Amino acid sequence: MINEKVKEILKNTLGEDYVIEHEVQGGMMNVSYLIRSGDKRYILYLPTEQANEMVNREYEKEHQLIVRALGITSKNVYFDVKSGIKINEYIEGTSIDKTADIDLKKIAKLFHTLHSSMLISKEDYNPFDRFINIYEKESHSFDYDFPQLYKDIREFVIKHREYLENQRKVLCHNDSQRSNIIKCDDGYYYFIDFEFMGNNDPIYDVAAFGNGDVKDGRELLDVYCNNSPSDEEIKRFYLWRMFISLQWYNVAITKHFRGEGEKHNFNFLDVASHFLTNAKTAFDGYHLEINDDEVHDDTVKLIVMTLDKIRHFLRKDGGDCEFISFKDGVVNVKMFGACQDCSYAYTDIKELVEVILQEEVPGVKEVKLAE
Repeated sequence: MINEKVKEILKNTLGEDYVIEHEVQGGMMNVSYLIRSGDKRYILYLPTEQANEMVNREYEKEHQLIVRALGITSKNVYFDVKSGIKINEYIEGTSIDKTADIDLKKIAKLFHTLHSSMLISKEDYNPFDRFINIYEKESHSFDYDFPQLYKDIREFVIKHREYLENQRKVLCHNDSQRSNIIKCDDGYYYFIDFEFMGNNDPIYDVAAFGNGDVKDGRELLDVYCNNSPSDEEIKRFYLWRMFISLQWYNVAITKHFRGEGEKHNFNFLDVASHFLTNAKTAFDGYHLEINDDEVHDDTVKLIVMTLDKIRHFLRKDGGDCEFISFKDGVVNVKMFGACQDCSYAYTDIKELVEVILQEEVPGVKEVKLAE
């Protein structure tokens, strides 16, 4: 995989004394190598053909700089937006998919550092558009009969598309699985790999943490939400977990039929099977924890959609709000950014959010700040 062109890039960037130590096992979008030059080590990323079809490299380069400025990733030393080849300084540590010794509080803090930065990408992640127009479009071009379980869970998730798309959006990693988080010997945690970064529901990132096991993401959700996630946050977690599993199921099917498994001696059908099982686990978890009430769900969906319109006014002053819960006619919301500690927060709630929700959503009696 390391051809003469790549060797020339390494020589020009790191000097002639570089040494290729070994290939690094990782995700499905890159073939990576650990490189040593002098007393420093680097990671060389060589993207797969499929990755370059799915990733906007200009945005990825910008996102890499943003996250570097937040202090939660390493420095990039080479980035070719045309080919997708990049070289980053190596973070001395262990990707947490290779260890059970992790600190969920510190990992939750890592996520909060990104999500609460108030930085916004030029690009929304638009997960459903990607799923339908890229992932499914290609996987369905092959002569393959998708199992009924896939179809049933897909139908269930798509039914909630509008609800999920209208959640508050922040800057998200969008591929925050364990293999993309590094634990260092000093106890700090860092993100790597930013191909899919963009604005999205922050609970999507928490759900992505459950790529290997749904319970990993569910445990992180508790810690991320200070051990008191709302019913809506739990609901979004399971829906996004199903969605992400179906997304990677499609990627694995495509890689299998493209022959990438034979090329890399890897069974992508086993990967597909894992993600379908993962989706089923999330589906079962949803129905175990969530009490479905269609009338209540329709009201909540309308509240979320209306709040999405109200955010336009709050964002003008650097603020934002998020739906937390609805019970007995009372809507609880959480304020963010400039609205969080603003002395006018109560006024905004009563004179803007409450008035509009009462006008637009039958059954809303009052709006309160969530504690």
